[in-house]
Amino acid sequence: MNNPKVLWPTDFSRRAEKALPYIATLIREKKADVHILYVIPDIARHEPWYGEYDKQHVKRLTKREEESAAKRLNQLCNKYLDGCALFTRHTAVGEPADEILKLIDKEGMDMVVMAGHEPHIPDIGEPTLEKVKRMASVPVEVIST
Repeated sequence: MNNPKVLWPTDFSRRAEKALPYIATLIREKKADVHILYVIPDIARHEPWYGEYDKQHVKRLTKREEESAAKRLNQLCNKYLDGCALFTRHTAVGEPADEILKLIDKEGMDMVVMAGHEPHIPDIGEPTLEKVKRMASVPVEVIST
């Protein structure tokens, strides 16, 4: 398939960066239309860890995280992806697997590329990967790390 729409969710970890060579290959060989997604945790869904906070406080924290995410996406794009001129950047607030699945459908993705460990190696990030693999309407290519 030429010009596939590819979703690459990232949490800015070194593990997620392991997918970059494969992403570059898809761009070079298939002329892929790559969408990069970073999901901001929805802190309003969690109990406060120090005192109470109101809606305004949650909005301020979320805004700060959105600004930080934009800065980190820019750094990633500039460092590895020639400024991401041909990429579409997305941020979302919520649970990562749910937001990945929503974007797959919303943007009509053809595939997802995620980095992860072999199933026998426990890791905190694997529930997201496993949920996406199980529920995605498109193929999920897992780059072993």
